[in-house]
Amino acid sequence: MSLDEQIINQYSKRSVNSNLYAGGYYVDHVQKEIKENISKVLNKEFKEFGNLSLLEIGAGNGTNAEIFLNLGFKIENIFFNELLPERIVAIKSNYPNNTIFEGNAIEIDINQKFDIVFQSTVFTSILNKVDREKLTEKMLSLLKPNGIILWYDFIYNNPKNKDVRKVDVKELKLLFAKSSSIYYKKITLAPPIGRKVKKFYKLFNIPFLRSHILAIIKK
Repeated sequence: MSLDEQIINQYSKRSVNSNLYAGGYYVDHVQKEIKENISKVLNKEFKEFGNLSLLEIGAGNGTNAEIFLNLGFKIENIFFNELLPERIVAIKSNYPNNTIFEGNAIEIDINQKFDIVFQSTVFTSILNKVDREKLTEKMLSLLKPNGIILWYDFIYNNPKNKDVRKVDVKELKLLFAKSSSIYYKKITLAPPIGRKVKKFYKLFNIPFLRSHILAIIKK
């Protein structure tokens, strides 16, 4: 099975179980926490955002763009990559004047470099080690000399979901062994706990119970 077929198959299963990804206390807390932490790490890396260019790999419906627009990125400097046709349609609807690189990010030709290449829970949907390595090389190749990869993904397997596979810190460091530095921080209360505690998210959100990392990877 090709990577394209694998991803399409996985996300068709997710659409059947779309209630698992619906909003609520847990999702609201997670999204707020992601926004706050991205703001903190990027403010340490850059003095201003108006002239920075950003490409999101596997951009979904494009909703993450709001995080960067709120920080001061210019809309025309945000670029999208997406494989799934229905999500491409959604991006075009929400951001009709922006560039979308359609298809498998490993294979498409992108003839420009970016200050930031961002991925959010894309690598854990890629099960094949070789494809993970290829996408790593692709993302690094798309960076400007002083650019960074912004990374958000989970570090523990979900025994109930065989369609995803963790990328723990050890693997992250192996994937980006050629990089000059990697900074990471554990965030996000593990979903099984977070969905149960709901509005008490902050009380339980301690490092031991967190399931994801936010990382800055420098070329």
